[in-house]
Amino acid sequence: MEKIALQTKDASLKKELTDALPKGTRILEHVPEKEVACVFFDIDTMRPGAIRDFGDRQYVIAVTKQKRTGPVMEAATFGAYEVMQRPLVRDAVSYLLQELNEFSAEIRGNLPLAPLPPPPPCAIVGHSPIIMDVCKKLARLAQVDAPVLITGETGTGKELIAESIAQLSSRFGKPFVVVNCAAVPENLLESELFGFEKGSFTGAVASKEGMLKIADEGCVFFDEVGELPLPLQAKLLRFLQTQTFYPIGSTRELQVNVRVLSATNRNLGTMVRQGAFREDLYHRLSVTTIHIPPLRERRKDILPLVQFFLNRYKHTARHQIRGFTRQFLKRLVGHDWPGNIRELENTVRSALALAKTPYLTTHELRELGSHAVAAERVGETEHLAPSVISYVKHALENRERNIYDKVHQEVDKALFSFVLTHARENQSEAARLLGISRLTLRKKLIHG
Repeated sequence: MEKIALQTKDASLKKELTDALPKGTRILEHVPEKEVACVFFDIDTMRPGAIRDFGDRQYVIAVTKQKRTGPVMEAATFGAYEVMQRPLVRDAVSYLLQELNEFSAEIRGNLPLAPLPPPPPCAIVGHSPIIMDVCKKLARLAQVDAPVLITGETGTGKELIAESIAQLSSRFGKPFVVVNCAAVPENLLESELFGFEKGSFTGAVASKEGMLKIADEGCVFFDEVGELPLPLQAKLLRFLQTQTFYPIGSTRELQVNVRVLSATNRNLGTMVRQGAFREDLYHRLSVTTIHIPPLRERRKDILPLVQFFLNRYKHTARHQIRGFTRQFLKRLVGHDWPGNIRELENTVRSALALAKTPYLTTHELRELGSHAVAAERVGETEHLAPSVISYVKHALENRERNIYDKVHQEVDKALFSFVLTHARENQSEAARLLGISRLTLRKKLIHG
């Protein structure tokens, strides 16, 4: 920056700043908005609240001799881009000015914030072909009063899909009850689900309706259904077969009319083979299914999602948010998003909280990907080993032969079936996702 402005009543600060600035930089004592982008502001001799009076494209660097946290926090609250302690150090000032130059250059290539579109009937925002197919399937299944199992990684929006099914169905306006199978302690889950009579156990000082009764005529959504303990799975199976149940401590059977929706980020088929999930319950829950693909498989949806979250949370920013830079979007598109839409939403909220100007830049994304998210991927692959060992142990107990070939056949069968379904039976796309040739895939499908 060839020109900067200085606001102070301390004559010694101008000399101190001159010595710290790169040679040739002019210091102006007034602030012509069109000429000066950087203003050094002395909060020791000037009213800190005046920082608010500077334009959005002027970066205010507050300077102070004070060693207390109070002035620093006050200056940042009023909108200072940075706060520097005196005496000013040449290297620190040079580094800051270089950062501001890069910051200004990035903002010149900005994307305006699009107006908030009307809420879509399908809860997941996006326009990729994959999501279009998900929404079409969702709309069809909403019209059929059958159980739906929603699968997908953590953070992909499974509960929103369930809510959309309920809203688009004939049960719109009726109760939508969420049962988080992972959050409710096992010893309380049965009473929460079926209710109980007064005096049925210690602490039951009054009767209480269960979630299934509350959901009557509407929908009940079992989130993380894979976490249900086996004893409760048997009782839930009976309910699914008859739509009746007994509250704890009661001899009076209750009948309800409830549509059951469920979701899981686990492979229930594998859990069935391991004996951790009842096969009959699995088939009852998965009469129809919807798979929500991870965000890394539909990167075209990141832009509309960013626009959506910015419109939703822009009121939380210190500045009136006008948009974001192309580099900001490029960084988001390049990230792998192990936490999926939930991680993207939290990233946008964090960027808004940290924003120093009306445009979000890569400076607000410095911590993106710095957390130990890779461990989650490792954990996912580790689930494969117990499944294989369980299968092998069963085969050994039955004195089976050719176990190696049988393991490969079972894995291939499940893998190809899942990927082909995901690729909508397009063998070329399935082969691309698997990293094999189409000819190899066809041979595998024919010969097993």
